[in-house]
Amino acid sequence: MARALQPRRGPATHGRALRAVLLCNLPPGAQRAVVSLVLVLLVLINVVLIFLLAFR
Repeated sequence: MARALQPRRGPATHGRALRAVLLCNLPPGAQRAVVSLVLVLLVLINVVLIFLLAFR
């Protein structure tokens, strides 16, 4: 017998949004550009945090 679906506890929208972005069919060039952009943003955030911690 199949079980009834239980409602999820807590917000699951973040996982769904990430899954939607990962599953969208972009051309390889656009995928590379998106990944590069995300990596550059992460590096910039890390550099800013390092400077904030160093010169506090």
